[in-house]
Amino acid sequence: MGIKELSEGILDIIYPKRCPICMDIIPIDKEVKICETCIEKLPYITDPRCKKCSKPIDDETIKYCYDCTNNEHYYNKGWAVWLYEGNIKKSLQRFKYNNNKNYGRIFAKEVVTLYNKEITEAKIDLIVPVPLYIKKQKKRGYNQAQIIANNISKYLDIPCNNDCLVRIKDTKPQKNLSDKERINNTKKAFKVVMSSVVMDKKILICDDIYTTGNTINSCAKELLNSGAKEIYFCTLAIGKGF
Repeated sequence: MGIKELSEGILDIIYPKRCPICMDIIPIDKEVKICETCIEKLPYITDPRCKKCSKPIDDETIKYCYDCTNNEHYYNKGWAVWLYEGNIKKSLQRFKYNNNKNYGRIFAKEVVTLYNKEITEAKIDLIVPVPLYIKKQKKRGYNQAQIIANNISKYLDIPCNNDCLVRIKDTKPQKNLSDKERINNTKKAFKVVMSSVVMDKKILICDDIYTTGNTINSCAKELLNSGAKEIYFCTLAIGKGF
């Protein structure tokens, strides 16, 4: 056994690998991933779902959720892995705020496993993460959306650009705002600084959570105004539609 393998073995004992959902220890000889027990219990998005944003809906005869029926969206279509509730909600909070950056690779693999076919058929040219405001990213140390985007890029061999879209407004957390406040909060919050990178491209925007969709929508609008051809999105979790 080499020094590197020995060091990794010692670290595995001191800091054992854990399932990102239930936090149970994963055996040393096993790959770090969501454990089988959690896989069976997680709220994966299934049909019926909104044909536009992917929110689960109760009536299979309805094509679009209330939000997509009554509001204009600048993206073509989006995909989400889980419903934003329970253990998924807790896990995403750890990913976002507790420096669990390794979760990003595991979660990105879930996106690719479920939506490889759809993303491939959309003929995506470029992957772009939802950017954080620069001060917020420096304080946190990373952008969780960027980690997701970079890993999806590696899995699907599609270019990812982390710099062409920036957040120029220090927006408030959307969860504490009314519908009207959420729209105003993300209005003119983003700016494309490399138009040549997005020109005539079919772009996949990546983020961790989709609630009302105002953040994704604001990014999509800015990208389209800067010459992008079509906009799609993927998120790890999404709120429930009706």
